[in-house]
Amino acid sequence: MKTLPKASKIKLVLFIILGCFSSLKTYSQQYKLVAKDAAWCWFSDPRAIYHKGIHEKIYYAYINSKGDVMINSRDEKSKAIESFNLHEKLQIDDHNVPTILILQDGKILTFYTEHNGKFFMRKSKNAEDITSWEEERILSFGLKDELITYSHPVMLSGENNRIYMFFRNRSKKIPNDPAPVYWTQNYAYSDDLGETWTDAQIYLDSQKEYVKVNYLKIVSDNQSKIHFLFTDGHPKISISSVYHMYYENGKFHQTKGEILADLNQIPLDISKINKLYDVEQGKTRSWIWDIALDKKGNPVVAYTKYPSIRDHIYHYAKWDGKKWIDYELINSGKYITEPEKNGKVAEEHYSGGVVLDHRRPNNVYLSRQLNGRFEIEHWELKGKKWKSNALTTSSSADNIRPYVVDGYKCKKPYVMWMNGRYQHYIRYNTDLLVNEIK
Repeated sequence: MKTLPKASKIKLVLFIILGCFSSLKTYSQQYKLVAKDAAWCWFSDPRAIYHKGIHEKIYYAYINSKGDVMINSRDEKSKAIESFNLHEKLQIDDHNVPTILILQDGKILTFYTEHNGKFFMRKSKNAEDITSWEEERILSFGLKDELITYSHPVMLSGENNRIYMFFRNRSKKIPNDPAPVYWTQNYAYSDDLGETWTDAQIYLDSQKEYVKVNYLKIVSDNQSKIHFLFTDGHPKISISSVYHMYYENGKFHQTKGEILADLNQIPLDISKINKLYDVEQGKTRSWIWDIALDKKGNPVVAYTKYPSIRDHIYHYAKWDGKKWIDYELINSGKYITEPEKNGKVAEEHYSGGVVLDHRRPNNVYLSRQLNGRFEIEHWELKGKKWKSNALTTSSSADNIRPYVVDGYKCKKPYVMWMNGRYQHYIRYNTDLLVNEIK
């Protein structure tokens, strides 16, 4: 891939605005708690949704420290919160966080997985109501070995409300076979609102190599296009580039629009897909965090580079119709995890988190290390300059993995994040907060 023109590599100009509220300091303890004992991973979305039908509510999902799969709703008039346990003690693992899809009749579909295991679906019995659900279903998508992780549901109105489901699968290790396990990115779809599903089809794979696992983020216009942001590796085990493509009308396309392949020509050859970050030129490990669409339908992304495990550099990149314009935001500090008993850190590339406001993607919410704690900040791009303000300061516990509630309609976005102690994806003591003062 060609390197970005020098003019496209914009250095950061930062203006610090003290406080977004009337007080100069806002502690995490001052924000409203929306879920006690709650954690989530950032590779399954949407995990929180705003919906206004008969009621005006936000719906959000998480995993607790017992391994329960949870969904909550909050009425935006009364602020009353309801909670439902979708699956008791599935696994103590934040990879298993549910995603949420609201149908046109207001009924709710939730999807969740084990970490390299089974895939589950539940449907609410009533519209806009999380208190009563149909029986849980296990979806195998025709796979012989179900070693699935993550769920990404997308409904396209331009395809008669077809629901696409994207997920990762892993091959099964065969005893005494020296061949390594490998990874695939799969899709299936439903044309009857989730009642039946097609068999899975592989559209990306790791070329039979363990280290080339594709990590994926998805965004859609919910009409005809689905955009894919993905890597060809995990920074813990390999260097990797960052890629973008989109799907429309039965075909995969490069960012500029050139056709990559039809659906009957998959899996795709990843070597032919354009990169927005090329590790062969950058020489630095990377990972992805978010993708959104601007008013013109162009992709905007957030990702991280790792010159060292103690230097997690947040990047923001936007497609201007011809090229990617990349901004280096800030060095967010080190990993959020804690050393194991043997002193080793298991997940050194778990950053505090950097995400986009999908309604206004020139707005970024990020978590960075300040004075030994991870704090949440809001950054806004105006022209070619960034302004930032702190949402939390001098907190008594870490604030990590922010997420802007999908589909919000009000002037101010709902921003949620985890607050507490995060040791590992199977050991956490965190709550969910929202950007509302008590």
